[in-house]
Amino acid sequence: MLDEVWQSGNGWAQAVEEGSRLDWSWDGVLFLGSGSSYHLAQVAAWLARRKGYGAQALPSGEVVLYPEVAGKPQSVVGISRSGETTELFKAVETLRVPALLVTTNPRVEPGQGFERVVVLDRAQEAAIVQTRSFTSALVLFLTVFLGPEATSGLPKLWEQQAPALWQRALAWPRAERYFVLGTGPAWGIAQEAALKLKETALVQVESFHTLEFRHGPMSMVDEGTAVFLLVPEEGGELERAVGGEVARLGAQVVEVAYRWNTLPLALVPFQFLAHQLATGRGLDPDQPRHLNYVVRL
Repeated sequence: MLDEVWQSGNGWAQAVEEGSRLDWSWDGVLFLGSGSSYHLAQVAAWLARRKGYGAQALPSGEVVLYPEVAGKPQSVVGISRSGETTELFKAVETLRVPALLVTTNPRVEPGQGFERVVVLDRAQEAAIVQTRSFTSALVLFLTVFLGPEATSGLPKLWEQQAPALWQRALAWPRAERYFVLGTGPAWGIAQEAALKLKETALVQVESFHTLEFRHGPMSMVDEGTAVFLLVPEEGGELERAVGGEVARLGAQVVEVAYRWNTLPLALVPFQFLAHQLATGRGLDPDQPRHLNYVVRL
């Protein structure tokens, strides 16, 4: 896991290349994924809607169980690191619309409902936990919806900032329970950050939309709580107000500032933190218990 995070820059560079030339009809698109890939689908759909496209994201399994909730999408973009996730292929076969697959598996070819495949093979992973595969696919979608001029510098930024991101994670608080809060495109990132800590280090952690945190979850906050607050560098007053409130309740609050095009850099410290917490608890971050590399039904 850790070596793969340190080598994220290669996958990001490929993602910029692929995103710059990716030609797809984005209006009416349904983004599908499972687990980490669903969190990524949520970010991609948000970016697409922000550009004016009609887009939504659903878990692949939801479409398998209730295909009618997908409505009538014009196309599907499916995300599967392995290119073998059963729920995704079942969902695409059910919907029968043009479909594009984003994967890291170079052996996957068009078929099983997918007419096109984008392969980010420089982001392949051996570890069960997704790290650079997630951030590389995130760079792909950021490139598509923000333009390559917004993302072309990310591989260089990674090389410059990676050691500092490791140190940032080392300095973050260790607590009895954790919350990760985000809005907009960072809502999917918050969910992914929480999943990394949960599956890798087996800690008590939850993610919430920042402004929803007042509506019940805040009752869990005390001196044993750490709250990570993902906030945009520009604006973010409403989000920071939530941080102020939980700090007064005793929580340790960590503000993680981001710009849309630097979201991968906001996520990486959580990947580092997951590894640090896991090894500190005597766990193997490469082989979380009960989990497999591919989920097959």
